[in-house]
This record gives sequence, C-alpha cells and structure tokens, in this order.
Amino acid sequence: KWTTVTWQPLIEGLQYNTAEGFVINTEATIRRYFRKPKEQVSFTPHLRYGFSNNHFNAWATVQFEKNPFVPRYVDRDNENVYKKGILILSGGKRISQFNKNEPIIPISNTINTLFFNNNFMKIYENYFGEINYNKRTDYGLDYTINLLYEDRIPLDNTTDFAVIKYNPSKFTPNYPAEKISSQFSRHQAVTAGIELKYQPGQKFIQFPRTKIPLGSKYPTFELQYTKGFHGILGSDVNFDKWQFSVFDKVNFKLKGELHFRVSAGGFLNTDSVFIQDYQHFNGNRIAAVYSYDNIFLNAYYYANSTKAHFYTAANIEHHFNGFLTNKIPLLKKWNLHLVTGSNAIFINSASYYIEFFGGMENIFKLLRADVVASWQDGNPQHIAFRLGLGGLLGGKISFK
Repeated sequence: KWTTVTWQPLIEGLQYNTAEGFVINTEATIRRYFRKPKEQVSFTPHLRYGFSNNHFNAWATVQFEKNPFVPRYVDRDNENVYKKGILILSGGKRISQFNKNEPIIPISNTINTLFFNNNFMKIYENYFGEINYNKRTDYGLDYTINLLYEDRIPLDNTTDFAVIKYNPSKFTPNYPAEKISSQFSRHQAVTAGIELKYQPGQKFIQFPRTKIPLGSKYPTFELQYTKGFHGILGSDVNFDKWQFSVFDKVNFKLKGELHFRVSAGGFLNTDSVFIQDYQHFNGNRIAAVYSYDNIFLNAYYYANSTKAHFYTAANIEHHFNGFLTNKIPLLKKWNLHLVTGSNAIFINSASYYIEFFGGMENIFKLLRADVVASWQDGNPQHIAFRLGLGGLLGGKISFK
C-alpha cells in the first residue's frame, strides 16, 4: 500500500465571472492504494471563494476504485482503461453550470468576460449530495447509476468590471436568457439516472492486473434515462427524460476517418421541469474551440435547450487525412489535412439549428481552423471562424 498527494496549482484556479467576480477555486487529492485487494481510495476537497459576492463554497469527493492498476505506459485517466467498478460519493456546497456537460471552460469565460464583455458562462449555487457508480463488464457493457439531491440557489450578477469595457450592455443576466425570461426561483430537486453504453464485438488486451479495450468494427450504442422525483426531501421536480445515441469513428484507410454521433430523445413527463433539467446541447460562441466532441461550433449555448417530447441531433465530420490535400503541392508540403462536416438539432419545424463547416487541420501538426455557416430556426447567422487543436499533436491534447 502507498499514498500520494496531488494539488491544483493556485494559478489554475483563478477565474472571473460577473456573478462571483474574481474567484479562487482550488482542490487537492489524497490517494491511498491497496495492492493486495486491488483497490484505491481517494479524497478530494474543493474550496472556492468569490470576491464580489463574498460567497464561500466547499465540497468534497470520495472515490472508491476497484482494480485501478494499469501498466505504467498507459494513461490511467484515459476513459478506455478497463476498471471493474468506481463508486463516487460527493457533497457540500458548489457552483454548477446550468448545462452539466460544462461546455464553457473557466479560462475561456474569464478571457471573454474581461476583454470582450461576453459573460457566456451561466452558473448557480447548490447544496448537494450525489452518488455515482460506474462499472464496465467483461463483455463490453458500461453502465453508470446516479442519484442526486440539489438545493438550487440562484446567483445574480454582482459586478460589471472588465479590463476592456467597451460595451457593458453586452453583459447578460446570469441565467440562460435565450430560453427563460427571468431568474429561476430557489427549489430542490431529487433525480436518479442510468446510462448504458455498449459496443458489440468489443475485444480486449489482457494484462496481469487489468485489460484495455481494442475497439470494434461496430458503433457504440448509448441509452440514458433520468427521473425527477417529486416530494422526496422536498423535491419540486417531476419529469422523465431519455436519450438514445449511436456514435463511432469509421476508418476508411486512405480516404480518411468519419466521426459521427446521432441522437434522439425527449421527455415522457414534463409536470415540473426547471431550466437545469432541460435537455441542453453543447453550443459555442467563441473563436477558440477547446473540444470538438459532441459540440455545435456556432450555436448559442442555451437557445436550443428543450423539454420537448421528442428531438433529434447529429454531429458528423470527415477527416480526409491528406486524401485530397496530398494532390496539391503546397498543401502536401505543409502536410495540411482537410476536414469537413455538419451538425444539426431538430426539435420541430419552428425550432431547429443546422451548421456546415470546413477547414484544415494538422497546421504545424497542432492546430485546426474551420469556417462555419449556421442557421437558427431558418434564419442565417454570421459566418464564423473557429480555431482549435487538431492534427498529429493537437488531437492528443485535452482541456477537460
């Protein structure tokens, strides 16, 4: 057995937003390994303080991990590392984005707020208790069970400070104003969810203490179901929502690689649904793209959020990997690769979003640049430029 301690550098936790002002957000993790039972226990306290609203938030996470040992040359944080089971208990008082997928990373929001007067990230406070259990079975089924209690507290803007303050009217309220007309009222929510993920034909490499999945020629199927319980612990919510997705990366060898995700879902019951429980989609309104996974490159963050009984969404992009550009001398010399695709959300004939994009990746083996044309509810939006990481080196870097 042995113990390790890691902590987040203080500078990484410095943030700014219009609800809290300047923020110090820090955490540390203590891990205890038990070699003989092949288990690991970790404890992570989180501390956060906002200097404008003077709110202090503290919460903690305890994680129990079965069979955590992996070969030294394998990244143990990689989601593909096979583990028999992970139990996570967490609770306290925290700050959350309305979209729990957190499409806006803090450094991006800090820069855009201070220098461009765009406070895109919308947050709220909550006292919470949460239980998560994840298990990947020997035959390729991955399932996650979640139980969550939240006492949700609204946060309003407390500052309009900016380094470059050229248009303060651009600051928007600290709630999804694209979808709701006023701040939500404090309420409680008890929800339970299950996620099933399965890829047929999955094969593994077996190591003495773990196994690593090799993938399959078949796509991955994912089913999510969430239930909001009314009356339990004062819960004010009452809803049922589901989503079914199919996604894969298809290798066409010399002709490149196709990435796709197609989803359908909706609400079976909408008796009491607050904005936090809507189905949200990962929008993006800034030039810098930090992740291309399941993202809509030019969509407003909450404009397509919905509690409709049925919706569909699709993300499709093809990486040509030099298939076309190798025939053009200058592009071949710089080893630039063409990428193109389309993303869409359809709720009904009056509410939908579609975008088409094309660009180059492997720029200096690190960058990707795209031009995006988009339409919201049939109305054209401005043509946007997006710059992110993509290529031999850039595709291996993640900000999350």
